[in-house]
Amino acid sequence: MMRTQSLVRLLALLLALPLGLQQLSAQPKKKGAANAPATTGTNPGNATLLEVANEKFTVQQIADAFKKNANRGGKTFFELSKDSARQFVNLYADYRLKVRTALDNGMDKRPEIETEIVQNRRQLAAAPAPNTGYLIERKVVDPAIRDIFNRRSDELKLALIFSKMDVANPADTLRAYQRAVNIINQLQAGGDFAMMAADSSDDPMTRANRGVLGWITSGMILREIEDAAYSAPVGKLYPTPVRVASGYVIVKLMERQPRMKVRGAHILIETGEPSIGAAATDTAEQWQRAEQALQRIRNGEDFAAVARQVSDDKVSGENGGDLLSFYTRSLGFEAKEGKLEPAFEDALMSLKDGEVSGIVRTSYGYHIIKRLESHAPTFDEEKETLRQMYKRLFLADDRHRYTQMVMKKQGFQINEATMTALLSAVNQSRTTADTAWARGISNELRSQTLFSFQGSNTRVIDWMDTIETHPELRATALNREGVESSITSLLEMPALLKESESLEQEYPEFKALMHEFRDGILIFKLEDEAVWSKLKYDSAEGRAFFERNKANYNTAPKYGLTEILVYKEKERDEAYRQAQAGTIPFDSLAAQFTQRPGYREKRGSWGLATAKGSDLVKQVLQRKPDAKAGDLIPPFAYQSGWSIVRVNEVEPPRPMSFQEAESEVRSDYIDDLQSRLKKEWMKELRGKYSVKIDESVLTKALAAK
Repeated sequence: MMRTQSLVRLLALLLALPLGLQQLSAQPKKKGAANAPATTGTNPGNATLLEVANEKFTVQQIADAFKKNANRGGKTFFELSKDSARQFVNLYADYRLKVRTALDNGMDKRPEIETEIVQNRRQLAAAPAPNTGYLIERKVVDPAIRDIFNRRSDELKLALIFSKMDVANPADTLRAYQRAVNIINQLQAGGDFAMMAADSSDDPMTRANRGVLGWITSGMILREIEDAAYSAPVGKLYPTPVRVASGYVIVKLMERQPRMKVRGAHILIETGEPSIGAAATDTAEQWQRAEQALQRIRNGEDFAAVARQVSDDKVSGENGGDLLSFYTRSLGFEAKEGKLEPAFEDALMSLKDGEVSGIVRTSYGYHIIKRLESHAPTFDEEKETLRQMYKRLFLADDRHRYTQMVMKKQGFQINEATMTALLSAVNQSRTTADTAWARGISNELRSQTLFSFQGSNTRVIDWMDTIETHPELRATALNREGVESSITSLLEMPALLKESESLEQEYPEFKALMHEFRDGILIFKLEDEAVWSKLKYDSAEGRAFFERNKANYNTAPKYGLTEILVYKEKERDEAYRQAQAGTIPFDSLAAQFTQRPGYREKRGSWGLATAKGSDLVKQVLQRKPDAKAGDLIPPFAYQSGWSIVRVNEVEPPRPMSFQEAESEVRSDYIDDLQSRLKKEWMKELRGKYSVKIDESVLTKALAAK
């Protein structure tokens, strides 16, 4: 029996526990149930529940293992029935028995297993980009998303003026900068920001809005602008122009407010956009409807009931006006795309929870708004969204900076004299894809040290050889940026792996993770030797297995069908009417009506087939599981048309011969052999090592939930 090993497979084997645990009978979940039992005095979570050989495991360790490996329904170990909890403890004991056996047999010292553990550690600790690995997640990603969240406690309303520069003309940088400085000087001298933005900004969008960008929060705009905005005083300019890739930005912080997630509801009375010059009386009827609705609410009627009756927004109206998503000024709706119009947004944010607004006008019409609830965002509810956003937008740059820092920490230094000579010896407008790129590099220069790292020196010739042997570097730009980038790409993984050497000491959870990986590898190898390698099929034993289990091997019933397939409803109805009447044989009707290619000639006959071998048989049995010869199946939609089917013949199941059943017997025999070998093996291990479950501790732990 062939089996393959992969990282995905290994992950599934971390605890090597049977996956049937989700079927354990759990007791109903009680309100407020937690991962650990609520206790007074001594915490039963610290009591020893299981002993396997010389290892002891507390209640909480077992509960953590259940949560990590077996919990598929949101329930905890403490919510299991006692029988189910005991079953899990025994499964965990079997897992530890396997690990203990592997260690006692010295499997962890086998060279091939040591190599596999090292390779897995490298992948886990410092995976190459675009993956992250544990080191980058902890040192770069986690601090960054925490910083973003902390900044996101506030929302900022910004106004900007942009001074564009010609990126292809370095001399234009000074002009753009001086222009931005002049604008700042004029504004600080009393100039009107809105007028100057409309007149002078090189950004069409903000120019049209008189400089106003709107509400933002961390992670939404360029970092350079964000940093300036969060450090500016409310109502003031950031004192200097902010450099971005295409120019300089003048930043003004208009407002700063705590970010709140708000859920609202509204009643809409549609008016449409008023025409130019139209009088206010054009919407008098709609205004009156809005006033009447508002008065009903103020008189004590339920907002949701009024919304269902009168709101022209039928989607929210069906839900009592509820917009069904939390909203923030900066990010808009949480559960759907879109932002509210400013008038609606301002009204919603000015209310308190439970309050109802007056009549608010937007381009859609008149709104009556209710603020249903609100809360400050929490890190737990936003961290995964922030993680995904951060990795998409910022991780590449931050990873590069972190890598550079780690490389310098480990002694990375470029020999500037050699670098200068190298750049002078090549055509900096070309790449290493040019077959003659290295022709100008002298033998003397090739022997010079280009850079130092981790106590070793790398010569120009060593770097050149690497360029030739790494396909991803074959088109390296021969300017300084390209050469440095190629060096970084070569040194990144060695640097990160060196930096990751202390992960086990710094992060206990990483140490535990590596133990789990080791244990998973050991169990996989151990089970392969004890069980999987012995799963061989013998025809004689298979025949004996078949004889013992003959009753389980029967042919599937077969059905002989005749079908009429048509594509028009009129033809469907006529064919079915005549079939019901029975005056014309069904196969004659099929020869007349069916439009399935090739089946008119066969008078609609499909012959005998099982449900497994024929989708049409499957369709018939879905509609009539007890189908019998002579049954007429009414028209049903099938393959872009309609099928009308008559069951002509049913061949009932019959006992299979060994030759017919052997493929099934082979699979069942292997499954049975695997089960027997595992049971015998675990019985042997339990005879060799002691396993003790403290029933009193288990009872107390479950009673404390």
